[in-house]
Amino acid sequence: MRDSTRRALGPSRRVVTAGVMGAGALVLAGCGIRLEDDAPRVPLVPTRSPIDGETALVTLLGAVRDAAAAPVDPTAPLSPRLAPLHRRQATVLHDALRQRGVPAAELAPTPTSTPSGPSTAGHSASTTASGGASSSPAPTGASASPTPSPPSTLTAVESAVVAAGKGGEQAPPDLRPTVVALLGLSHAALELTTGNAAPSPDAEPSWTAPDGLVPLVESLHRSTYLLQVAAARGPAQARGDALDVIARIEDVTREVVVAAGSSAPAPELGYALPQPVGTPAQATALATQTFAGLLETFGASLGKLTETDPGPVFELLPRWLGTVAAQAQRTGIPLTPFPGLV
Repeated sequence: MRDSTRRALGPSRRVVTAGVMGAGALVLAGCGIRLEDDAPRVPLVPTRSPIDGETALVTLLGAVRDAAAAPVDPTAPLSPRLAPLHRRQATVLHDALRQRGVPAAELAPTPTSTPSGPSTAGHSASTTASGGASSSPAPTGASASPTPSPPSTLTAVESAVVAAGKGGEQAPPDLRPTVVALLGLSHAALELTTGNAAPSPDAEPSWTAPDGLVPLVESLHRSTYLLQVAAARGPAQARGDALDVIARIEDVTREVVVAAGSSAPAPELGYALPQPVGTPAQATALATQTFAGLLETFGASLGKLTETDPGPVFELLPRWLGTVAAQAQRTGIPLTPFPGLV
């Protein structure tokens, strides 16, 4: 005869096993809540705080993606060369935001209407910055809610990127140089297409540490001198273009000198030539080498400048850098995704 009292002393083995499995499921569920970026708000579980300037940076990412997906502008010879540069920009900015904890869902491309006109390398606005590996493709079909097509002319596309850069000074300090250089490309593209740099601001912004501009002033003075030598000894048929390039660099120099104030050093009477310049080919090489050094100086200065004076830097540096990159392109240095940096 079975002992009926033993069964009453505690739960059966089946009940105990079920309880252990249920507790394990609760623990795993709790871990999921903590690890998922877009998990719903749960009491006692901390929520993610946005990074500095997150809204502005996400907006900028969208504008860069639109620029990468824009159709080729048949009226602008530069247009086909910009799409791959913008795709690289989008990849770098997307990855930088993900590394700083911005959820993938917030960075996913938004659906857009199919733009009219030829496509650039078969890419659409639904392509992710990382080649599709980081986020899901945009929905298609009746379930999608298409937004208006992005601008299609080069000037409209690049102007949209420049406008989306507003608020970039709020970005994390280590990301600001990248954003300034990104905007510099759009300014360069606009200047090369329209023939004019963006107008300077009506009022000069106030700088906290204008002495940070001294390396730029020194490099601009030296570059102007070397470009003048290159123009004088270069091909006669190219002298008009060379003088126009110099005039544009002199415009930037005047603005940087004004911004630097009393910290700005005066130009030297002459500068040593880095190499002999006795032939037109050597003169052309000197101009190219000069712009390579000037771009490098701008890139090296962005870290300190964006840390101490982010407001004035974002108001002025993208335009200055854009002019330098545009004139460098005219002397044989191709545009890059981040002029001065990459």
